Amino acid sequence: MASLGAHKSKIVLAAVMLGSLLAWHLRHGPEMTSATEPRDTARQAEGPAAKRSAGAGFDFYLLAMTVSAAFCADGHQQSAECRAPRRWPLVIHGLWPERIEPRAYPHDCAAPPLQLDPKLEQQLREFMPGMAAGLREYEWRKHGGCSGLDDNVYFSSALNLAHDLETLLAARLATLEGNEVTPAELRETANLFNPPLGATLTFHCRTLRGSDSRPVLYEVRQCVDNDGPGGTPGTPLDCATVNRRDQGCGASFLVLRLR
Repeated sequence: MASLGAHKSKIVLAAVMLGSLLAWHLRHGPEMTSATEPRDTARQAEGPAAKRSAGAGFDFYLLAMTVSAAFCADGHQQSAECRAPRRWPLVIHGLWPERIEPRAYPHDCAAPPLQLDPKLEQQLREFMPGMAAGLREYEWRKHGGCSGLDDNVYFSSALNLAHDLETLLAARLATLEGNEVTPAELRETANLFNPPLGATLTFHCRTLRGSDSRPVLYEVRQCVDNDGPGGTPGTPLDCATVNRRDQGCGASFLVLRLR
């Protein structure tokens, strides 16, 4: 009976992954060069001097997605976002303009007051529950203003990237709740959609109370070039080429349950 249950679980996981894979390809199908030869979406980054455009002040973006269960277990159980029903394993932390030199990112740039389109604001709320505590305003003030983008373009870009990252990893993270996984296994999951995509991700872990000193997956980040129209996020980047790597996760880490 146990083996039968495990077999059924594998069938369910395969079905969920197939559905996610189909959704991703329907979303990105027009960008493919052919049905059998996907566009290389994890290209090599150029050097900082060649890459940085005049006035841009940064080289690429990091999309930072927080693991909701880990955030809430880290002393935030009574926050508004953790008391509300949670639908997504990953939620938006921010979209950060970055320089290739670590810890040299631009921040707190002059920018107009935040005035989002109401429809976009509602869509964003679903993926950014921290808005209840002012996270949207904080991220715009600290990071968004340095992108050079209009506030609606900036947050719609973050939302589109978040949708894609959820498609890549949400189903797998749901099956792993309460268990350990290796970075390589999660990258293999991303590679089911397009083989270079695993290299565009970094994993960030913390040791939380009750985790028996095991590292807990706390955040997933994706490296994305600023080569889109008008400096928007464009081509996903191999994170190693822009000096970004996993932090604190070791050989394997725990995925907490989404309660």
